[in-house]
Amino acid sequence: MKQVNTKDRIVQAALELFVEKGYQKTSIGNIEMGAGLVPRAGAFYRHFESKQALLIEIAKSRLSETPDNFEIDRLADFGDTRAELIAIALKYEEAAIRQRPYARLIEEVRLLDFGADLQQELDTDMLAGLTTWAKGKPAAKGLSRLQISALLISVLGGWLFYLSMLQRDAPVEPVRDTLLDEWATRWATFLDNSA
Repeated sequence: MKQVNTKDRIVQAALELFVEKGYQKTSIGNIEMGAGLVPRAGAFYRHFESKQALLIEIAKSRLSETPDNFEIDRLADFGDTRAELIAIALKYEEAAIRQRPYARLIEEVRLLDFGADLQQELDTDMLAGLTTWAKGKPAAKGLSRLQISALLISVLGGWLFYLSMLQRDAPVEPVRDTLLDEWATRWATFLDNSA
C-alpha cells in the first residue's frame, strides 16, 4: 500500500473540509486534524505559508483547468478545426462535470478578496493557450492578441453557456449532441475562412 505524504494529506483534508464547511469556516487546526496531524505542531506550515496559499494551490491543481489539461498544444494533431473545437468542448464538459461537487467552494473562492485576482490569473493562462491555437486559423490572421481573445470568447461562449446551464441542472441535456454538432460546424466554418 502506497503511503500518502504529509503535504498530500493536508491538501486532501483541506479540500474535503472546504467543500463540507466552506473555506472561511475551516481553520488550520481543522485541516491538521483532518490530515491526521497534531494541531499547532507546525506540520502545516512546513508545507504552506498560510491557509490562503493552500487554497490557491488547490484551486490551481484541482479546481481549475490549464492549457496542459486541455492538451492545447496537441490540437493541431487533429488537422481539422471542427474536430479541434469538439475536443475543446469535450474537455470543458469533462471539467464542468469534475468540478460540479466543488461548485459552492469555487463560488466562495470567487467572492474572497484574492478570488478575483486568482480567477484572472487562471483565465489568463487558459486564454493564452487558446490564443496560441487560434492564431493558426485564417479568421485570426492580422488580429491583435486582444482581438483574438475577443474572438475566442465569442466562439466558446455558446458552449460555455450550455455548460453553465448544465451545472444548474437546467433541462438542456436533450439538445447537447445537436448543440455540439451545430456549434462546432458553424464556428469551424467561420475560423477556417479569412475575412
